Amino acid sequence: MKISNIFRFRTKKIPCVVIGIGKFDGFHIGHQKIVGEILRIADNLKCTPTIFTIRNYPASSFLALWQERIDAFRKHGIALCLWADFMEIQKFPADVFLNTLQSICDIKGIVVGKDFRFGFHRKGDTKFLKTWAKQKEIVVSIVKPVVVNNHIVSSSVIKEMIRNSKFFEARAMLGRWFALKGRHISGRKYGRSIGFPTINLDLLNKNSPLSEGVYVAFVKQSTRIFKSVVFYGSSQTFQTPVSFEIHILDMKIDTSGNEIFTVIPVQKIRDVKKFDTILTLVEQIEKDISKAKKIFDNLDLTI
Repeated sequence: MKISNIFRFRTKKIPCVVIGIGKFDGFHIGHQKIVGEILRIADNLKCTPTIFTIRNYPASSFLALWQERIDAFRKHGIALCLWADFMEIQKFPADVFLNTLQSICDIKGIVVGKDFRFGFHRKGDTKFLKTWAKQKEIVVSIVKPVVVNNHIVSSSVIKEMIRNSKFFEARAMLGRWFALKGRHISGRKYGRSIGFPTINLDLLNKNSPLSEGVYVAFVKQSTRIFKSVVFYGSSQTFQTPVSFEIHILDMKIDTSGNEIFTVIPVQKIRDVKKFDTILTLVEQIEKDISKAKKIFDNLDLTI
């Protein structure tokens, strides 16, 4: 898959492109449906299946890293990914934005979702898009939203589910488990000092919708998968900054500096709270671990 910023495009105008436009955060099953429509039309017209997306856009949280979006496009058959940073195009009126894309590639088809909005102050909509495209004899396909359990699938709905620790519901909309990636870093070793060693991670997605708390989670280290209890938040007992710590259950694993781990939370155990003594903290951790083991014993799922 070729990837290029639209303002740094150096090749000749690309002929015959079918392009899907959107942010594609999380690349949920609604986004996958849009990509399927891109591929269908591109195959019929013998065109290049293409995506335009925004790399950096204002949002309080994100479901996926930029590289994860790129990998998803490639995996699902997109041949060309055009992108821009939000600051580069934020003041483009709707027609200027479309004309800019058309100057880079000869668009024969455009695929968007039903609630697609674009251009300065989001004044462009599907009606405007169809009018613009008709003048240029461009096919437009408006993809209907996907509905799961009476909810329209959207990134905002999935984020709210994750904030509320509804990981199974989020999985149904994402088409996979919600996961976080983090780089192994040295910690303060408070957990080790009280008998519960942890692996400390520096999260790659620091704007995840995951709320602070203690979680039951699967952890991937390369091709290996472990059961764990995860603490995410600021330790009010030790008065430390926000951290993301993994305690692997019933096993000791080797770690190396800068190693990347993938964490898949499946259930929240409790919120973060302050303990008056180290003894009460230890007692709570023992309860957390016991509860986590029972949850894992009753889980019947594939990671």
